[in-house]
Amino acid sequence: MIRRAFVAKVAGAALALGLAAASTAAFAQTPAAGPVVKIRQGALAGATAEGASSYLGIPYAAPPVGPLRWKPPVAAAGWSGTRDATKPGASCEKDVEDCLYLNVTTPAGAKPGQKLPVMVWIHGGGFVIGTSMGSFGAVHDGTEFAHKGVITVSLNYRLGHAGFFAHPALDKEGHTANYGLADQIAALKWVKANIASFGGDPSNVTIFGESAGGISVLYLMLAPEARGLFEKAIGESSFPRHMPYDMAKADGMGVRAAKAAGVDGSDAAAAAALRALPLSKLPYEGGFTERAQPILDGKLVASGITQGFAAGHQAKVPLLFGGNSNEASLFRPTVAQLDAMPPAAQAEIKAGYDPQGTGDKLRTINELVTDEFITEPDRNLARIEAKAGVPVWLYFFSFVPEKTRATSQGAGHVTEVRFVFGGDKQRFLPEEVALSKSMNAYWAAFAKSGTPDSAGGVAWPKFDLGREASIEFGSDGVHPHEDQFKARLDVAEKLQPK
Repeated sequence: MIRRAFVAKVAGAALALGLAAASTAAFAQTPAAGPVVKIRQGALAGATAEGASSYLGIPYAAPPVGPLRWKPPVAAAGWSGTRDATKPGASCEKDVEDCLYLNVTTPAGAKPGQKLPVMVWIHGGGFVIGTSMGSFGAVHDGTEFAHKGVITVSLNYRLGHAGFFAHPALDKEGHTANYGLADQIAALKWVKANIASFGGDPSNVTIFGESAGGISVLYLMLAPEARGLFEKAIGESSFPRHMPYDMAKADGMGVRAAKAAGVDGSDAAAAAALRALPLSKLPYEGGFTERAQPILDGKLVASGITQGFAAGHQAKVPLLFGGNSNEASLFRPTVAQLDAMPPAAQAEIKAGYDPQGTGDKLRTINELVTDEFITEPDRNLARIEAKAGVPVWLYFFSFVPEKTRATSQGAGHVTEVRFVFGGDKQRFLPEEVALSKSMNAYWAAFAKSGTPDSAGGVAWPKFDLGREASIEFGSDGVHPHEDQFKARLDVAEKLQPK
């Protein structure tokens, strides 16, 4: 009830939610000084620094432009000579379509056959913004993972109208409307086919992502087309109760956008006319979080996340996931919204969220919104996984720098990402370094062994039906919990839309 009413008020907020070579293209470039790796498409020259080697801007699919717009990704062309891989490819933001590139970071000196664990990063940004290289104050740099013997891959995927778009003329072609998710699957296929050349193990791949990337992780777990392309999954702020747009809504949005750009009809000519348009001619409607979302096309997306997991359709792979203490920072709720709720609901909320009677309504509404979007859905999904016998670990990130601790409502959306990647490029305060080292170690341990508890730090208990355990990354260090926030999460669960 509360969640449904609240979503309508926050539509303008930002949601920080192998392919064989098809042909050979010549590259007249001077190879960069550095390590050279030979993959199926050709040779790549990367760069080495701080004990890690990076290969940037690798095309994993052909540019989805012209007649390939709103088509599933196809194989990238190969090349002769050695391709300079020291510069990133274009991002998919701002209607850029030639953007299907990925980056690989390895331990320096990694050799084919080493079978190092692999982590594939999917960035956030509400399916509209974000880049593989870094977003929202975090640098997606794999150097710290490389120091622990883990290879990282970060990828771009189609965003906005290029990535998630439906129209009756396109529906008749019979393919998915979730081109961004299809791109992610294509990248995972590329990893399967090529990562051994970098020293990686194609049978030990962990997908991980935040916000829109975390949502993507959960949908990939449900997608039959992605089955067998990864062995473990990590979701950060992954909105487990996310519901995709149904086709009627998505088609309606597509038809209105097309008409605004001067395209009518639902035949092949209309599809061709749409593909001939600059993407910028297609207007978005609604607020930021409404512009592009996964679509219930019955192909790549066949249900909402919770519904699919409850039905047992997910890949049964180890899952580590969680969220932050002030995910409501994404939406900026107000005390007026709390005061506008029915008296009975306010009484329940007060009992669960302010049992001491402090009267701090701003903290109450922030905690409620955080719980309704992230913390309670996380608990619910963990219960589903545990019931299915799937290994699952929960975390809660609450670190706030000392200088803002007294006035902060908690750790905001996306703030954990820099702690996960770690390293000097994140420009940590001295008080942040130890926590980042811990988180990076847990994530790397999970990628290696399928359990974060092998990191050697504070024991991270598994969530199960007999013990609803989690671990907190807080301002006072790392601490395990059981039944954390149970009273208030029970309230949030009761208030979820039925």
